[in-house]
Amino acid sequence: MNNQKKLIGVDLGTSSVKTIIMGQYGGNESSTSFEYKINIPQPGFAEQDPEVWYLGAVKTIKTALVEGGVSASQINGIGLSGQMHGLVCLDDSGNVLRPAIIWADQRSSVQVKKIYDSVGYERISQWTGNPLSTGFMLSSWLWVVENEPDIAQRTASILLPKDYLRYRLTGLLGSEPSDASSTSMFDISDRVWSLELLDFLDINKGLLPKINNSDNISGGLKKEVAEDIGLLTDTPVIYGGADQAMQAIGRGVITPGLLSCAIATGGQLVTPVNLPIYDRNLRIHCMCHALPNMWYLMAATLSAGLSLRWLRDNIIKTKTYAEIADSASECKDTSGLMFLPHLIGERTPYMDSSSRAAFYGLTPNHHLGHMAKAVMEGVVFSLRLAMEVFDDLGVPINRVLASGGGTRHPFWLELMSNIFCRTIEVSEMPDASAVGAAILAGVGTGLFSDIQTAYQTFGISSRRLIKPNPEKSDQYSKKFLRFKSFYPAVCNLGA
Repeated sequence: MNNQKKLIGVDLGTSSVKTIIMGQYGGNESSTSFEYKINIPQPGFAEQDPEVWYLGAVKTIKTALVEGGVSASQINGIGLSGQMHGLVCLDDSGNVLRPAIIWADQRSSVQVKKIYDSVGYERISQWTGNPLSTGFMLSSWLWVVENEPDIAQRTASILLPKDYLRYRLTGLLGSEPSDASSTSMFDISDRVWSLELLDFLDINKGLLPKINNSDNISGGLKKEVAEDIGLLTDTPVIYGGADQAMQAIGRGVITPGLLSCAIATGGQLVTPVNLPIYDRNLRIHCMCHALPNMWYLMAATLSAGLSLRWLRDNIIKTKTYAEIADSASECKDTSGLMFLPHLIGERTPYMDSSSRAAFYGLTPNHHLGHMAKAVMEGVVFSLRLAMEVFDDLGVPINRVLASGGGTRHPFWLELMSNIFCRTIEVSEMPDASAVGAAILAGVGTGLFSDIQTAYQTFGISSRRLIKPNPEKSDQYSKKFLRFKSFYPAVCNLGA
């Protein structure tokens, strides 16, 4: 067993980069993370320095190798996972021209409106199968074109975050369907860039990288990178996938009927489907899966864990996340208090970047525990709103698997179970996106014949079950009806 091959999975997240090393027969050899912040140069902007991503990835890989006692010759391949939608602009020498505009950015609302006004909702749906939002590569790029023409003129390539990281590791440009789907420039049916859209908006196709299968080898580590990390030159690097596709693989959400519910900075609901499903109302995303001939539907709420972080950093300040969740769980109820978690706008089902968060029902009797509980309830209510879109589209959900930071405190899981009125399965596998990236690396390098074989070999299917309390579920169903009226009541106040 000491001579078994090892796989590296790197997940480039919004708040940190995480690296995990797994053996070919399963088991976590070591895992490390490197945290960073979202830069907000002005209200509504959200940026990060791609160099920080790269340095964080190098540091975590080096640390994981040392802590796991893993030699360079044991590493069979490296898989990548990354935050979706973002924009990295490179010049013709591969240099970064400006900070990356990431998914949480809201500056491009004018561009989103212009696109819908000129292209129309129906053609957007036909060409890409997805709604457009601020923070997506398309709208962010058009903002750069209109507001930073000197940067736009010097830009030779535009990349997604994880594709930039892979470029730094291998020196090769490229992308793959699961992440390209999130740009709003990709035809999810044919798995190619949408030439109709690009031509209509006068976007040079040459800016976009070539599309390859997610499990293909993109190239090997560059000599100088390999020497810095402590790996062999030409160690295979797999194209990888979007973080939601990777965490779905890491959790075993690889067949229709399974739903992954992730509460991290944002909140996502992901379920695999055998064919692309288009929502005429453009409330939900349909993305190419990293699996061949598979897609997944994704509903998103932008301020999930971010809402609790806001409460901790800006209001409470003196308590940990666990202490805040404890205080929330100790409240019998919120005494009528509700929270709309739209700190940076909202996606599913509203697709409204201008919406803002709000408390309703505050009285002199409310304390921080009530506020914490209202915030956590509001996040899960938003996810239930998103889940209703699956029902509207006739997509069956048989099992719900929880992941992300929302699994670290039992009160999050209790809320999910009671508000969804469903049994929640909690995977015991942490860092699912990095695990999914490692699994894909195993397939891409020939260690496993396919994803299903890899997953079975790793044996990571053990789960805890959290069952709903019928009385509490009934109470929350009534409160959910009030929550559904919250956004319509306040959405025009900021106009």
